[in-house]
Amino acid sequence: MSATTSKQTTTVAVAQIRSTADPIHNLEISKRVIRKAVEAGAKAVFLPEASDFINQSFEDSRKLSLPLSKHEYTIGLQKVAKELEVTISVGIHEGPENQDESRFYNTHVIIGKGGDILASYRKLHLYDVELTKPPNEDGSIPPPTRTGESDRILPGQKIVPPLEIEGLGKLGLEICYDIRFPELSMVLTRLGATTLLFPSAFMVKTGRDHWATLCRSQAIQSQSYVIASAQYGAHNDKRTSWGESVAFDPWGKQLGRLRSVDDTLPGTDQAIEKIYEEEGEFFLFELGDEPLKQTRDQIPLAVQRRKDIYGIVGEKYQA
Repeated sequence: MSATTSKQTTTVAVAQIRSTADPIHNLEISKRVIRKAVEAGAKAVFLPEASDFINQSFEDSRKLSLPLSKHEYTIGLQKVAKELEVTISVGIHEGPENQDESRFYNTHVIIGKGGDILASYRKLHLYDVELTKPPNEDGSIPPPTRTGESDRILPGQKIVPPLEIEGLGKLGLEICYDIRFPELSMVLTRLGATTLLFPSAFMVKTGRDHWATLCRSQAIQSQSYVIASAQYGAHNDKRTSWGESVAFDPWGKQLGRLRSVDDTLPGTDQAIEKIYEEEGEFFLFELGDEPLKQTRDQIPLAVQRRKDIYGIVGEKYQA
């Protein structure tokens, strides 16, 4: 449905899990979180990036990255979506059509309440960075941590137009590192998106310093809801994700937040991951048209853009 003066809302759940190398285990955790969220009243559940697995081995990751029609984790969620009549947003690894291609896609899938895949988006911007580390105790400088997503991931080649779903508005599909490139959100909102989705698995260093600020700024600049479901905790000896799943309304008001790896249990020194090995969690919020309409009416960015001066970002994409 489009943005109107309707004050009706839809209850949605933003979920956080810690994916392991085992897709079967991750499917069970995902299904458990979805069931609990639906029992609590959710009509849609938003899961993180790479919910199917996070694996140290490139070879194993390639074997597990199958086309959507054969992707057992996704098929399992399709069955749950149909059983519970719930919409699911999730990030997975998708195998390419060319079986000789060694790399695979980082894909964001929307599953409808009837169990069908309604849309899929392949991540455009790949996380190729070198992050510096603090000095060692002896004063020496350790080498930077290099993360080269393009070594194993194929970049997507197109923007997926916003997907309209009754009760949820028009969903703009993005993934994690895309959040640093506002051009994509600008195109999606120009095409009518009312909610921007960022399933993510942010690293700890960048999560601590940038994550929540990036999410809130996207909501304010795009005047859209932002839903950012995140991976949390230690996936293996070499990889930990920041967590802190969040949602913001179009004014930038925070609608919910889950734990980061910096959080501890109230009144204790116990690290969260020690109690977070097998269970996911979620928060609920009410998604509605009124905050979007009020924000866009009060600050009419869409009609104030100086297209005569700097043109239109993504001009070839037309609503």
